[in-house]
Amino acid sequence: MTSPWLRRALDWARLGPALRSGLWVLALFAAGLWVAQHYARPIEQALHAHAAAGVAVFVATSALAVVLPLASNLPLVPIAVLAWGPGWTAMWLLLGWIAGSMIAFTLGRYARGSILRRFPSVQRHADIDRLIHPRWRLASLISLRMTFPVDVLSYALGLFSRSTSLAETTLSTAVGAAPFAFVFAWFPTMSGAMQWAVLAASTAVFIVHLWWVLRGTGPRGRGGERGGERGVEGRA
Repeated sequence: MTSPWLRRALDWARLGPALRSGLWVLALFAAGLWVAQHYARPIEQALHAHAAAGVAVFVATSALAVVLPLASNLPLVPIAVLAWGPGWTAMWLLLGWIAGSMIAFTLGRYARGSILRRFPSVQRHADIDRLIHPRWRLASLISLRMTFPVDVLSYALGLFSRSTSLAETTLSTAVGAAPFAFVFAWFPTMSGAMQWAVLAASTAVFIVHLWWVLRGTGPRGRGGERGGERGVEGRA
């Protein structure tokens, strides 16, 4: 269940960049699908000939895609599935995302001034702690992982959330990003009809999740939350 803290602090202005990033990621993934379908044999031969190097490059580019917000290695996912299958591809992809989130969080923690000069747009996430429920911190972080891109959220937590630890960042990434890693990895192995079904189901689930997150941002939601907060204060 999404916390009132999360629903109160999110709105379309904050979620807009995340939605645009998501559409860009899907476009790149579609490009990778096309390449994998049209050049499957030479790609398989090349990756089998350099198996260890292929894994290292894939994990490294997955991490780099988190550290550099404008980069993405998702076009490589359908190609990786040809060589290692969906299970191992999902694991390598998730491992890269976890490593990248740890690096981004650490950079945000220790290079705040430099990052704000290079990526001033992250300033909008300065109130990130408002999105984290004080009692259900891990659940809030996992929900954020499933709402915002891994790169933006990792930097935002490192830059602005003094209460969030590296361990919490790592665990929330492992749990919150895992469903996306497995969906991306298994998608290229499905039939055309199944791909459309998964795409429709994923879109529906995301819309429902988005609606649940945003439903508390209206007047009724804010009023209810204020009442809840007063109740908590009274019990304290």
